[in-house]
Amino acid sequence: MEALFSINLAVNGFNVVYQVFEERGKYVFLSENSANAYHNFSFVRKGEKWVELELELMSPELKKQAVTALNKYVLTEQ
Repeated sequence: MEALFSINLAVNGFNVVYQVFEERGKYVFLSENSANAYHNFSFVRKGEKWVELELELMSPELKKQAVTALNKYVLTEQ
């Protein structure tokens, strides 16, 4: 499966590259870093909002960065 886009996100003060894939309406952020410190996470679109599926893994800052990327790369490309 080919990534929709890749993005650098700040996670705990480090720059982490994520590849973003779409899978049956779920947008999955997969870390290119093999360390478990950088968790993979995903979102679904419900109405006008992005809803994260891994609530306990997401800091508010990371969620904001991911939602901004989804809005830029997914919503403006349609």
